[in-house]
Amino acid sequence: MKQTKFNFPPMMRRIAIFIFIAGFLPLLARGEAESISLSQALETALGENPSIKASTHQREAARARVWEAKSGFLPQLSVTGGYSKYQEPNIIIPIHQIGVFPPLDDQIYETSVQMRMPLFTGGRVSANARAAKASLHESAAQEELVRLALLEGVGQVFIQARQLEDNRQLVAARIQSLERRYREMSLLLKEGRISPADLALVNASIESSRSDSIDIESKKMELAFRLSQLLGVEHPVYPAPEKRAAGSPAEEQSSLSVSDTIVITSPLVLKAQAQFQRAKAGKKAANSAFFPEISAFAVYNYRSGADLDLIGEWVAGVTIRIPLFEGGRRLAGKRAARASLQAAEASVKSARQEQSTRLRIAASQWQSARNRREYLNRAVQSKATSVAAQQEMYKAGRISLSEVLVQETELLQLQIQERALSYTEILAILNYYAVAGTLTPSKVQEIVRSIP
Repeated sequence: MKQTKFNFPPMMRRIAIFIFIAGFLPLLARGEAESISLSQALETALGENPSIKASTHQREAARARVWEAKSGFLPQLSVTGGYSKYQEPNIIIPIHQIGVFPPLDDQIYETSVQMRMPLFTGGRVSANARAAKASLHESAAQEELVRLALLEGVGQVFIQARQLEDNRQLVAARIQSLERRYREMSLLLKEGRISPADLALVNASIESSRSDSIDIESKKMELAFRLSQLLGVEHPVYPAPEKRAAGSPAEEQSSLSVSDTIVITSPLVLKAQAQFQRAKAGKKAANSAFFPEISAFAVYNYRSGADLDLIGEWVAGVTIRIPLFEGGRRLAGKRAARASLQAAEASVKSARQEQSTRLRIAASQWQSARNRREYLNRAVQSKATSVAAQQEMYKAGRISLSEVLVQETELLQLQIQERALSYTEILAILNYYAVAGTLTPSKVQEIVRSIP
């Protein structure tokens, strides 16, 4: 039988290279792919991500609305002017003396300077100010939630990039081992010491592993696009490798616990509490609609006829406005405000429960991954010993090649699973600090670099 029918590896290598180049051609057209360190990525994301910019501007707008609401406590000064054309001559200024008539004209120019000062509003102005301040706190909490999500997202990309690199190394080592075996078996086939089926079996394992390596490269590209979105740029950016930890993960991993203090001060709960305070102020403002409004005013008027000879006089006084009937608007507003307050109160309880649950889940995932990794680590060691023994048995001709390949593949899968649990453990820690509201750029770097 001709041996040339088994020369698949070179062909498959050319196919793999073609696929690789075709997949990365758009990227090559833009120039060489960019990579970025974790510290630079965190700094860029916090400064350039559109979501964080939007939340910052929203907080600035909320701060401005606080001053807008507080302006209701201050006097209001205005200037007005006007021109009137009458059918018949009219008095320019009111009559001040009996029998003495002011000048008449059919064209009258007038202007006035007016100051109005609120004296009593039933608490409406103060309620609006408290509602605006609560909205500012809500915007600040929302900005912090966006910041935490951004930090967690960048950390996840770098952790997953490290995981893909580990998988790539495992698969590459597997391919090298299989290719070495393929070359050895090709020589044995020429000598007639093995069957073509054994060589084909090894080749199938090689191509399967190469398929896995292409999948890993595709996932790396996905991470590059995801990181670019977090950084607020258009082109893909690769996570640069971070320095590995010398020993076990950081000691913070062993101190995970659910803290009531963290739950209360987390941005998720603070946002719900701010919404509650805003609803509370809204109820106060709705109640103030039933009270009269009292304000003082002072006006200085200038009037003249067509000759523009201005005559001025002042007037001052106090006005009171008592609402009597508005079609049920005030009652409906009061009921709506009361319902909004009840909804906001329930939202605070829900936020606290959600926060506590998410923290407990993150802690449980961390503990579970840690325990499973310890068992899998022992399983990998045992499996490696078993595979080594079976490889010796195959060399002695006591078992078939297919049995060895199956066991080697299972060992590779166990190694990948064991490493995956290490990264699941790290991701759970990252998520825990994000949910707790204590995640900072330095903490992200510490967690990522704690990967052994």
